[in-house]
Order: sequence, then structure tokens, then C-alpha cells
Amino acid sequence: MPQIPSPPIIALLSDMGYSDWYVGTMKGVALAVCPNAHLVDICHDVTKLSIQEASFMLHVSHGYFPAGTIFLCVVDPEVGSIRQPLIARNERFYFIGPNNGTLTLVQAHSQEWEARVIENPAYMLGARSQTFHGRDIFAPAAGHLAFGADFQSFGRVIEDTVRIPHIEKVEIKDRKLSGRIVYIDSYGNLLTNVTPDMLPDEMDPHEVRLLFRGHRLKGIAPHYAAVPLNHPLMYWGSSGILEVAINYGSAERKWNVQVGEWFELEW
Repeated sequence: MPQIPSPPIIALLSDMGYSDWYVGTMKGVALAVCPNAHLVDICHDVTKLSIQEASFMLHVSHGYFPAGTIFLCVVDPEVGSIRQPLIARNERFYFIGPNNGTLTLVQAHSQEWEARVIENPAYMLGARSQTFHGRDIFAPAAGHLAFGADFQSFGRVIEDTVRIPHIEKVEIKDRKLSGRIVYIDSYGNLLTNVTPDMLPDEMDPHEVRLLFRGHRLKGIAPHYAAVPLNHPLMYWGSSGILEVAINYGSAERKWNVQVGEWFELEW
């Protein structure tokens, strides 16, 4: 069981933005239960209702936190329905959020996994709405866990958690790879589902060619400044995956790209 640090850390991820009171209220509820908790915002600008985007963001960010961190993840398009509220753990961290697939990627990359339904009313607000479980169920659960509540006391074990189609395996055949764009960041950089282990060790990175919508890029660059201004490049990004960008520009805007589009690599 992961050891919660002192002071405990609660990291928040949501699609609620900062224009309303929702995020601040969730923080207030968690702090009312555990006043010494340290709250960290991962992001609150997940595309509205995008479970897959939230799953990706959680996956690429959570491993950099101290062991025992509690991740409070609320992207919840089915709030108020029969979908279950979850608390889960792997070998290093705790996760709280709706059973809708948000935890798909962290679960897929965990060596240990245990999920439970949050059903103990002692860990919820007394009056609960049908439209704001982030405030009424998930935030108090995070606060109680941070304050020392036993993980097993939240509710029964659940085996069949919802799994969304996550970063699909790439197709590799005859020195060619087909992959997808899985995320576009705020700079307009295109993040793919290709990792270094998918490419042969003997491959010359200078000879890799990317084909996308009639565009061709050759060679994996070490960084943005390796190409002239406004030129495209591909490189290994900070999340450990292949990215495509425009130096001092936006690949998303230049090529009108959407998440889910296919591309090909050749070598």
C-alpha cells in the first residue's frame, strides 16, 4: 500500500476551467477535511468532457509526483448516472474519480492495481447533488484519504472498471509504421503514440521519414532550434513520445490537424 507523504499531496485534474467556482469549491471541501493537505493543480483546461484527453494527461504527468500522492481526477460527462465513483491505487499512488475510463492509461501501465467503489457515506458530504460529484463525493474522499482513512474502508472491490480505447498499438510492417496523433498541446505540437522502443535499434534517426497529409519530414531532430524558423520537425518530446511541431509556429493551425488522425513513418 503506498505511503501517503506528510504533508499529504492532492493533485487535481479536471475540465472545469477557472471561470467558475467549481475548482475552488472542490479544494475547499478537501481542505475542510484535511487542512494540512498540499493541493497541486495539474490542469483544469482538459477539453470539456474529454475522458481520453484526461486519461492521457494523467498518464504523462503522474509519475513525476512524490510517492503516495492522491490524484483527484474529475472529467465526468455521466455525473449523476449509474456510473460508479472510484478510489484506486497502484504500487505508488492513489487515484479518485468516476468509473468512466479516466484511469485507463495509469491502470494499463501499473504493476499493481486495486479499485474500490466509494460507497461509505462517512466519506461524502451529507447533502449531495446529482450534478457536482466532484464537490460532494470525490473531493471529500480525497480529503479523508489524505487525513488517514483506510483505503479498504471506502467500499467494495471492483474488478471490471471501465476501460476506454486508449493509445492504440501502432501497426508495424515492412519497415513502415502507422501511428496516430493522440494529443495536441497548447503550442499546437502534435503528440503521437510512437515510443522509441517501437523502432529498431539499428535504425538511423536521420533516415526516418514521416508522411502526413502529403507532407514529408525527414530525420528526428534533437530540439526545435535544429531547424529554421517556421519549419516543421519531429523529435522525441519530454513525455517520451514522438512529437511533430513547427519551430516558432503551430502544426495544429498550419495543417488543421485533429486528434486521432493517422500518419506513417518509414525507415
